[in-house]
Amino acid sequence: MIKKEISMLELHYQVLKFLKEHKEDYTEEEKKMILKNYAWGKKEKALVPDILRQIYDELDLLSPDKNIYLGFLKLIEKNFSINGNLVELGGGRIPSLAKKIALQQKNGTITVYDDKLITTSVEQENLILKKERLKSDTEINADLLVAFMPCEGTKTAFSIAKKNNLDFIVAFCEGSCHQEETDLFGDDWENDMLFEARKAVREGNLGTLEMTNMEEYNNPYLVVYNNRNKIPHVNHK
Repeated sequence: MIKKEISMLELHYQVLKFLKEHKEDYTEEEKKMILKNYAWGKKEKALVPDILRQIYDELDLLSPDKNIYLGFLKLIEKNFSINGNLVELGGGRIPSLAKKIALQQKNGTITVYDDKLITTSVEQENLILKKERLKSDTEINADLLVAFMPCEGTKTAFSIAKKNNLDFIVAFCEGSCHQEETDLFGDDWENDMLFEARKAVREGNLGTLEMTNMEEYNNPYLVVYNNRNKIPHVNHK
């Protein structure tokens, strides 16, 4: 995942330098975790925790062919147009995905909602950062909802899509953050979220629910999105 030309010494230096520059943006526990696992991205087959993955991306340490944010952007563009008004639920401290979307957009905007954003100042005019949570009752005007591993926000994403008759693409989550959403884990949590996704598609008249994955990026979790081009099959008995 980390560029081959980046040595362990350089990797450690870059991560340490970043944390010194952003010492107020992470808790002591988080900083300890990051420094302890700074070399995680050197493993051949590993899904790096989001808090560290975003730092790698911000420092341009990731190989383009293994950059999961670029991979998710390609997946979005394969199924939807990014040239419109997009909303991202849960962009993280560093809006890595949204930055890439904004650079590729020819028109439209990408608005990111996350109460943990490090900053809301950006150079790209079409990138809008809101340091707050996107809730089910938040008023939005958008063409597409994206959510990349939003963990506890996954169910909210489907609720928003249904309420606003909004196209969506959501990458399921990793790790124990599931516990903030539900007491279910693993396959049970995944099945619970699939139930919510199907319900949103059905009740919101959003077409059909499609599923794919990003295993080429060492990500074992599902990605789901709606498809209005397919007519749902109804079994009449």
